[in-house]
Amino acid sequence: MMGARDLQALEACDDASERNALALRLADARTPGLEAVLARLIVRPDLANNRGTLVHALAMLDCAPHLGLLVDLAIAGGFEVAHEAFSGLNGIDHVEGEAVRQGFVRLQAARAARPAEDWRRDLLDDLAELFE
Repeated sequence: MMGARDLQALEACDDASERNALALRLADARTPGLEAVLARLIVRPDLANNRGTLVHALAMLDCAPHLGLLVDLAIAGGFEVAHEAFSGLNGIDHVEGEAVRQGFVRLQAARAARPAEDWRRDLLDDLAELFE
């Protein structure tokens, strides 16, 4: 059984390969508290170029509490991160309230800005359908 010690090890890990492997093992085990640790890791500036697997691990779990983070990653993340964020958002069964409204507002602003990349425009259009 994986637990608090593993979450601490994940957060402290400096090696990207080890961190990614541990994140996936913990996600597979549905380790309680992992979502919060992953969210903290994903927003760390020093990990900006190493988020894809962390976002994938988060997408394997309940993403509803992290809707805003995932919307932001879909809007501004690189190809892998944006698609993993979309996957997490697509897996949310139901969420309502202010987080949904704010996410939708940010999404609409991003769509109105007409991103240069075709893939991002398509992704944002697909994301808008999830909000309907």
